[in-house]
Amino acid sequence: MSDTPSLTVDFTQSEEVLQILPRSPLRSSEDSGWNGIYMQQHLQPSWETPDYAHIRHLILVHGMQHQVQAERAFEGRRRQEQIGRGSNVVIVPATVQHQSNWSEESPFSLLFLEPDFLTQVAYESVTAERIRLIPQYAMDDPLIDQIGRSLSAELDSDAWGGRLFADSLMIALSIHLIRHYSDWQQPLREYAGGLPQRKLQKAITYINEHLSEEISITAIADEVEMSQYYFSRLFKQSTGISPYQYVTRLRIERTKYLLKMTSLPISAITLQVGFSNQNQLTIQFRKSTGTTPSNYRKQL
Repeated sequence: MSDTPSLTVDFTQSEEVLQILPRSPLRSSEDSGWNGIYMQQHLQPSWETPDYAHIRHLILVHGMQHQVQAERAFEGRRRQEQIGRGSNVVIVPATVQHQSNWSEESPFSLLFLEPDFLTQVAYESVTAERIRLIPQYAMDDPLIDQIGRSLSAELDSDAWGGRLFADSLMIALSIHLIRHYSDWQQPLREYAGGLPQRKLQKAITYINEHLSEEISITAIADEVEMSQYYFSRLFKQSTGISPYQYVTRLRIERTKYLLKMTSLPISAITLQVGFSNQNQLTIQFRKSTGTTPSNYRKQL
């Protein structure tokens, strides 16, 4: 390990990315309105990074379809890796010194999670005021890989409504990290009974009143004076589906109503029900009904 002090960086600052990597990100979630989680998509040449630490928890999701030789060090503990074909995920906890190199140009996504959010979820899940993530060399984790790919697809689509989806995935990712990659070894606390009826009705009213707008779990949870995680868990117990699924289902039902009861063009309906564009509406509508909005209207 070098005697040179490691860098502490914040990849949300473009100039700090270039202290570690030779190229800027291809895309980032900077303008997506995501809260608590930040994403970048990269295509970087063969490279050796300096020793550095990040102010947030960092999860790397590699996009290699074949194996690439690499080497990684956590706090000076060095290991050879083969990235790709199942070994696609790396976990770098906040403030942990990290260094890596790889042998050829590689696509990958970086997810950054706010330590304070993970701490809040941990406190509500296990009544622990401190959770320490354990560094993980390249490994197979299908759930993290799928979350990374889902967020990457959402970023590519520029979908309005992606904030609610990102919130849901951030909560799922946090719980998964606490369960499998932290120093907490006990079962997570189980909540029972769902939301009090008053809070459930208040949440549903908020969703209905803001359906044409960008909705986030944070906004709904603030409305009922609860944390994101606690609200999401109890809302699903009360309704059987997640807040994201509930909002999507409600938007589809309102679309059906407007297709049946009005002559509004589908482009106008798209905006009224809160989808970013007609293509997004069509994708979700077909997923729910098996047909497109235009065909649905013709069949009425």
